[in-house]
Amino acid sequence: MIINKSHYGLNETLGRLLKVLVEHDMTIFAIVDHSGGATQAGLSMPNTKLVIFGNPKGGTEFMLADPNFSIDLPLKIAIRENKDTVEVVYQTIEELATRYQVTELHDSIIKMDRGLEAIINQVIKK
Repeated sequence: MIINKSHYGLNETLGRLLKVLVEHDMTIFAIVDHSGGATQAGLSMPNTKLVIFGNPKGGTEFMLADPNFSIDLPLKIAIRENKDTVEVVYQTIEELATRYQVTELHDSIIKMDRGLEAIINQVIKK
């Protein structure tokens, strides 16, 4: 799990993430409002959003290598308030590939992880 601190508030971080994902030709499948769900259930939790996104060009080869990979695709990035900071959290493709023992896709793993890191850096850095 990779946890990065954003230089922006949660809503601005979320907006920046959505903009960058679109710029990288990613499909945004859903935004899950975990904290909103908690409020509807009469509970309280720090503001937390989960963005579910992907691109079939990147993910399909992993699901072909192991169909179980489909449980972790499309990709997810969580943005959450934690005390005085906003955190951007995701799992690397390397972590997921190791879980499914899909190490033969070494070049694709590196490429996708570098792409995710670049996206996150665009979102969180000033």
